[in-house]
Amino acid sequence: MDRKFFFFRRELESPTSASFSDTGVGVSTIAIPSENLTFITSELGRVRFTFKDCNGFDEAALEEGESLLKTTITVSCNQGEEASLIESIINFMSRNTPKNIMKFDVVSSESTFREAVVEDVNDILPAISSAPVNTTNKQPSVGRQERNFQNTIAEIFFNELPVIDYNHETLDQTDGNANSSWLNSGTGGVAHNLTNDLGTTVTRTSASDATLIKRAVVVGTTNSFLLDTALTIREDYTIYVALNLNGLASSDTYGIGALYGDLGGGGFGFGGVPTDNGKFDGSNTMRQSKNIFAVRHTKTDSAAIASSTILTGYPAFVDTTSTEDGTKSFAFPDPDPDAKDYDANHVFIIRRDRVGNMFLHNRNGDIVGKLPAKTLDIDPNLTNSSDSRTDGELLLGSIGEVGQVSSTERIQLYRFGVINSDIGASEAANLAAQLYSLYGGKRSKLTGTSTKPTTRVATSARISY
Repeated sequence: MDRKFFFFRRELESPTSASFSDTGVGVSTIAIPSENLTFITSELGRVRFTFKDCNGFDEAALEEGESLLKTTITVSCNQGEEASLIESIINFMSRNTPKNIMKFDVVSSESTFREAVVEDVNDILPAISSAPVNTTNKQPSVGRQERNFQNTIAEIFFNELPVIDYNHETLDQTDGNANSSWLNSGTGGVAHNLTNDLGTTVTRTSASDATLIKRAVVVGTTNSFLLDTALTIREDYTIYVALNLNGLASSDTYGIGALYGDLGGGGFGFGGVPTDNGKFDGSNTMRQSKNIFAVRHTKTDSAAIASSTILTGYPAFVDTTSTEDGTKSFAFPDPDPDAKDYDANHVFIIRRDRVGNMFLHNRNGDIVGKLPAKTLDIDPNLTNSSDSRTDGELLLGSIGEVGQVSSTERIQLYRFGVINSDIGASEAANLAAQLYSLYGGKRSKLTGTSTKPTTRVATSARISY
């Protein structure tokens, strides 16, 4: 009998495609010989394949109590047909067939098996371990106890510690009390503490907003902080944000807007575009802030141009509801605050890689926005007024304002942090999962309860064999 293969295609290949992922984010296509299949299990609306010898490591030096999980790939199916799908796969594997590929393809919405559902990127979830797990609690291993202690800040474990971390634990505990400062828990220390600038940055808790999970601080609408000493990063970096957007859906104009930026009004990010080129000021503010990922850095990163020269071209931006660049469609703020599954709590991870590509991950870890690299290294003819540049320095001087102008709607901010490197797609997805576990949850604004997903029926094409 000829060899048979499993073929799983989750999304179109892109610069974000990866060979490892603990969450499935980043793996575009994978093919595995059928003899590597260890077993198949089922849950409601899904079947899970477990494979041996598919994690890319010949050997690994692990601590006691650690192990690398076998590769698993979960595929959606019609509810009630889980066992039928497993039986169809076994029958295919155990007899001669004209075709030897068992196909599960979200891109073409095709599968060899009629029971499979392959219509959405989340219908195929590959987990190819890049990090060990604790064999007792089945959670990602954090190594020895001392490393766990040293690398955990406010309940979040970091493989690489952030230089900046503003979190809920250092906010005033009482709802409505003002925060004149917000202490930095990252490695950058007190030099990067925040001090209130505009308005009154007050604490909000579930006492005044039932959608809040932890303490948060109000920024935006003339409420902001300044860093005591601005943070500058010239190369790759990662920013993570946990926030609550309750109430923003009722605003016609504003979403997140320019959540952070510099004091000169040149650099900013991450959820809005201005009315014009140039820096932010009283007449050049937000044009659109919903479903937008936008970034402009502050200075050029070329020694041939004076370091004080700012970038004034229109920022690089993309609509996060678009899937043309191979990313997942994602709308924010949540468009229907009256829905039973309304979830105002969000996590976003912003990354710039070493080449200059920029990525936005949402609370599920999915990449929902991508800004292709546009840098002097790629195009030496760029000028400081060129549009859509992704190079330059990240100069973080403020949160809640840019250039001393409030440039975002009212946001309840749980946490904001910066890591001085690009942690990659897989680690970003892991960090998003940790943050959302702490600050999120699909708790209904109206009922306070979680909602179940709706039943889905396959409409994808079946390939004859």
